[in-house]
Amino acid sequence: MECPPQIRTLQEPSVTLPGPFRGSCAVRESKVTVKIPRPLYRKIQQVVDGSGFNSPTDFVVYVLRDLMGDAEDTAPPEFTQEELDDVKRKLKNLGYL
Repeated sequence: MECPPQIRTLQEPSVTLPGPFRGSCAVRESKVTVKIPRPLYRKIQQVVDGSGFNSPTDFVVYVLRDLMGDAEDTAPPEFTQEELDDVKRKLKNLGYL
């Protein structure tokens, strides 16, 4: 099954983004509008014209997903209470606690 076509042209300097990011086009995603300054929009259009992106929307979604992936990678790991207790027990057995 093919993904639905993206919006090809925008009349105003705003970008329609899919949300939430599911990574799949099997489910129709709701959209929100993000307003950006007109000069930035023009720069994005110039980038899109010389690239493989179909629209400014495609480019912005790609960049945001890439940045969000980086942000998720830097999140500190969360430990369960059982894991913390296990580490404390090991440190105590080694004489550190």
